[in-house]
Amino acid sequence: MGGWLACGACWAAGWVQVPCHAARSGPAGGFDLGRCEVTVAEFVRFLNHSGAIDFPETAQIIRRAGGKYVARRGMRRQAVAEVTAAEAEAYCQWRSHQTGRRVRLPVGAEWEVAARGGVDGAPYPWGWGGHPSELARFDAPGPAPRGGRHVANGFGLFDMAGNLFEWNAAEPGIPAGQRIARGGSWAERDPVLLRIDHRQLFPEDYRGRDVGFRVLRERTPEP
Repeated sequence: MGGWLACGACWAAGWVQVPCHAARSGPAGGFDLGRCEVTVAEFVRFLNHSGAIDFPETAQIIRRAGGKYVARRGMRRQAVAEVTAAEAEAYCQWRSHQTGRRVRLPVGAEWEVAARGGVDGAPYPWGWGGHPSELARFDAPGPAPRGGRHVANGFGLFDMAGNLFEWNAAEPGIPAGQRIARGGSWAERDPVLLRIDHRQLFPEDYRGRDVGFRVLRERTPEP
């Protein structure tokens, strides 16, 4: 189900259904998840439509004299990084308003279930074995020019390991001012950090080139 959209077809690829299914921890799934991480182009659209004025210029985004944000040359298709957890959540609120459906960051359990692609217990989105540098954006000089350059997992989700760590929703028991991100990034050298069950703690206001986000859309209950 996953591999047919490799070679960069993530651009504006939309949503993937994570079906309801049984997992070791109990029933799981039943939501839609972004096929890829949110791109620079998508985030710039949010900045301009929401009237944001305090987002800083980054390696991917600049602000023109008239106040409009634009992607730097060649960056539109990259997964957006240098975004804090609060800014990722503001993007989700804007998407919710635009679509009339609740859009949010996934909680850790949702992210992990989606990353496994229906293979319960798998340590990586591709399952077991294989060389991470061939299966994910890992141990690389920078983020991928665009998402979807590696084969998708069993649900059709790209870059659930490598490329960028992905912010998750706030979870109980985490120290104040901290937030968990999952998935590893292009900058890692240890493949253990790409494991689905690995949780990386960052300050909520962290703005690094190795962290971005992916959004979850809740399903509309059936009548």
